[in-house]
Amino acid sequence: MLSRTKDGAMIRTWKTPLRAATAVAVLLILAGLPGAARAQDAPPRDWNNQGDTLQGAVGLHYGKVGGHGLAFRLPVQWFLYLQAAGGIWHTGDDKRHNVGAELQYILRQDARLRLYLAAGLAYFYHREKTGQSGGEDLWDTQEYWNVGFGVGAEILQGRRWSFQIEGNFYRDGKSDDIKITPQAGIYFYW
Repeated sequence: MLSRTKDGAMIRTWKTPLRAATAVAVLLILAGLPGAARAQDAPPRDWNNQGDTLQGAVGLHYGKVGGHGLAFRLPVQWFLYLQAAGGIWHTGDDKRHNVGAELQYILRQDARLRLYLAAGLAYFYHREKTGQSGGEDLWDTQEYWNVGFGVGAEILQGRRWSFQIEGNFYRDGKSDDIKITPQAGIYFYW
């Protein structure tokens, strides 16, 4: 900024912009302090916290034993959870839906990690249009049940989010073979 001195000379001064920038910086720092203090004072999330044990959850799950799609987790006892998942994907020529249920028995639970045994079953339905014959649509329909068990881990992230991963042995209902499969999920606890 240019300013005129008493003798009429023009000089460059930085007082007003510097003052404005300093005032804005101080206000931003002061506005951020109460939130930072609250974040530092707040206890970390913990499944063992008696005041907020993060009981039920909603999320997304994918697996051959527990189903895939929208998932809900609810406690039966503090050491036993019931998880239900399912989804529907329909287009004109392809119809799919599934539903699965899984019991999870907690082996170990610390502040941010759960290790558990899981057992479940899932129903899968797939009907797909394969062509036409004599003016009628031809459909290929598959329905089957998968049953299995395995071991899993769930890791609490942030305040209410968790990631889950499992390894399961299961009987594939399509082929009657015993297979190994991973399962995964992401959940929000209320």
